[in-house]
Amino acid sequence: MMLSDLDIREAIKKGWIAVDPFYDKSIRPAGLTLHLGEKLLRPKPGKVVDIKSDKIPDYDEITISMDKPYELQPSEFVLAHTYEKVTVSTKLGFLIEGRSTLARVGLTIVQTAMLVYPGHTNRCVTLELANHGPNAILLYPKMKIARAALIELKTAASIPYDQTGKYRNQEAVGRPIFEDEFFEE
Repeated sequence: MMLSDLDIREAIKKGWIAVDPFYDKSIRPAGLTLHLGEKLLRPKPGKVVDIKSDKIPDYDEITISMDKPYELQPSEFVLAHTYEKVTVSTKLGFLIEGRSTLARVGLTIVQTAMLVYPGHTNRCVTLELANHGPNAILLYPKMKIARAALIELKTAASIPYDQTGKYRNQEAVGRPIFEDEFFEE
């Protein structure tokens, strides 16, 4: 069952979801608005990504400000993070998606990784920003960037993400980790 604004307020009171900093106006009819953090990682071209050999691109770390936004070019991709730190209990599913307003100019904020697992504790959410439009898009810190839809799980998850998840120690935007990408018999 997807949570409404009233359900979200109740989940906050119960401690099932926490957002820091929290803005009351971020609660929407069926979700929460999240904002862009100030750190970006831009992959450098020229490497072959090899998950078997743990080869990832090199990255430029970029810090944006209101006076110095980042100009995301058409067809460009960067990793980013939410300004807010989020805690999701084992009782909730948390799906992050883009905002319609930004999608209408070509910006996507998740490529496929829209699920934030139950048990994600007091951390930013990594975003995968791509500009699919024909025009550059300026990225500012604290701009409205995403929506989170909350779903009550039928039963609580038995394994919180932070118990075993490979990204559990990342504080802000993080590089990919290829530690368990193949099926083990």
